[in-house]
Amino acid sequence: MSNKNNNYDIIFAGWGASTCILLIEMSKQFLLNDKKILILEPSEKTENDKTFCFWANKLDNIYQDYESLISHRWNKIRINNNKSSSIKPIEYFHINSSDLYDWAKKLCLEHKIEHKREKVLRVESANSLNIETSENNYSAEWVFDSRPPDLRNLKDDKFNISQSFFGLKVELSEYQLETDVYHMMDFRVPQEGATQFVYILPYSQKTALIELTRFGKKLINQDEAKNTLNDFIEKYFGPYQIIESEKGIIPMSSILPEQKSDEKIVNIGTRAGNVKPSTGYAFKNMYNHSKLICKNGQLKSRKVRVNKRFLIYDQLLLIILTIWPLKGKLIFERLFKIKSSGFILKFLDEKTSILEEMSMFLKLQIWTFIKSALFWFYWKIKKTMIPILMVFYLLVDQTRSSSDLLNLSQSNLVVIALGLLFIGIPHGALDHLIGVFPNGSNKITFKFILAYLSLMLIILLIWIYAPLIALLFFILYSAWHFGQAETQNWNIRSNFISFVWGIILLSSLFLIHFDEFRKILSILGIELVENSKIHYQLIGNSILIIPLVYALVKRHIEWLVILIFLFLSNYESLLLTFGLYFVFQHSRIGWKDLKSKLQKSNFKMFKEALPFNLGAILLYLISICVLKLNPEEGLAYFFIFLSAISFPHVLFMHVFYQKN
Repeated sequence: MSNKNNNYDIIFAGWGASTCILLIEMSKQFLLNDKKILILEPSEKTENDKTFCFWANKLDNIYQDYESLISHRWNKIRINNNKSSSIKPIEYFHINSSDLYDWAKKLCLEHKIEHKREKVLRVESANSLNIETSENNYSAEWVFDSRPPDLRNLKDDKFNISQSFFGLKVELSEYQLETDVYHMMDFRVPQEGATQFVYILPYSQKTALIELTRFGKKLINQDEAKNTLNDFIEKYFGPYQIIESEKGIIPMSSILPEQKSDEKIVNIGTRAGNVKPSTGYAFKNMYNHSKLICKNGQLKSRKVRVNKRFLIYDQLLLIILTIWPLKGKLIFERLFKIKSSGFILKFLDEKTSILEEMSMFLKLQIWTFIKSALFWFYWKIKKTMIPILMVFYLLVDQTRSSSDLLNLSQSNLVVIALGLLFIGIPHGALDHLIGVFPNGSNKITFKFILAYLSLMLIILLIWIYAPLIALLFFILYSAWHFGQAETQNWNIRSNFISFVWGIILLSSLFLIHFDEFRKILSILGIELVENSKIHYQLIGNSILIIPLVYALVKRHIEWLVILIFLFLSNYESLLLTFGLYFVFQHSRIGWKDLKSKLQKSNFKMFKEALPFNLGAILLYLISICVLKLNPEEGLAYFFIFLSAISFPHVLFMHVFYQKN
């Protein structure tokens, strides 16, 4: 349980390089003085478990700040077995992780910083910052979170790869190394369906770290890596003895957890995006981030500064390494042939001009990069592709808005009918699979069916005895559901915004098409008196200005496209507009969310939904026949049918979104 002794000024969740670097910078800025500070980390950090490297000029601040920790340095680079090239006045510096940890430990002793060997499970922001560990609960004014991000939840999963490595510190029996040359990339090893190379840091003429590195989806297997390194070392360096080994995994991803600049939960290290996506280098970025956080002697929640041009370059390379992994070797080898090592390090530091960069790309495998750019473009617009197609459909459609409820061309009717059959109705027929019951059961039981039918019956009875109340209730829970599904998909975590958006969405649709809406209600026994002084269509368009301004301020492209769709609906029928939106926006999002949760193919999901799908269609057709409804009446009563089957679905999906 939490108590006052568990309240701190600053808590560090994790104790890696980023925590050490930030502690050092905070000490320089006197930000550790008179503070109650806690580090939560399961390990003691006593091993020399990592190698930290960076390149810099001796005049750079990072060199001057960390000169005392530098154990080795190199001023030449070699690729494969080519002639080495000088990188002066830049040098490549090496720091042992144990030395960095020791410096941080001295600061902990000096400032009485506590270290508890507990694993952080959760960090939450309520009235105060709360940290839950495997053993206790804590609160703090500031939390610096360096825990590894959950790579399974990255949004760019398709182009999310890893840099996995396994290295041996060895002593060579005969071969003598050049101590001022570090081997940046040696591709004289099997590629194993990825981009794989050896990285060598000579510590003396006889000792070196020789590391096998892989860029790819599949991680390096330690036993296979040992065999590959053994073959490589014996072939090119002769007999050797192993001193120690190291291994690790670095995420190569261009999208990491978001960092809000107004919060005092600050992501640092890999979690903050400090690892350069295309290379895995992070030390210098972590140093620069610590400077931002401690700027002017005050703690500030600062995001990592991202150069969007270089982020695109990183993303292009990640796409190549994911789709055409064997091309990585060819690209890197050509890069070091056409450009100097100094230029390449300058490029990796993001200090080159766009003209220099274009000149470089034109000399590389340009068609590979063009194909990568096409994949990048698709990747960026894929979330908005369906909404864009919806807009395009309205632009090319020849039918126009009228008071005729069935104002649909044959092609429109086919599109809406097929959409309802394959997405619209099935997306609401999988509620038994989403695990909303306490026991987590996903089986179809009599109790489940009874509960579902009872909820539907309640809505039908309200329509029979109080149709106006049923209408208002239908609009309210539909607005909640539509808004919740879309804002969740847009990563907006606000119940207020989701509900307001749902209300605006449905209100604008019905007001813009007021004549059709009024006719539907009249068939259902709800008479709306039309006031000629009220311009319903103008009101429907005007209320869309509120989300339009918000979407523009937030630069939310998909929301903007949907708003364009709604504005264009002025020239189309209510049935076409609502049908397209319900099927290809709302139902598509719900289907996608369920697919992500259930981890099933579209075919398997459709198969699971088929009995309920057919049952719903059959029930509606029977209702039309029994009530002897004409086509317009059948369409009007479809809204009652939709409200009845959607009510239990809305409740189940609300629990689903809350849990997930």
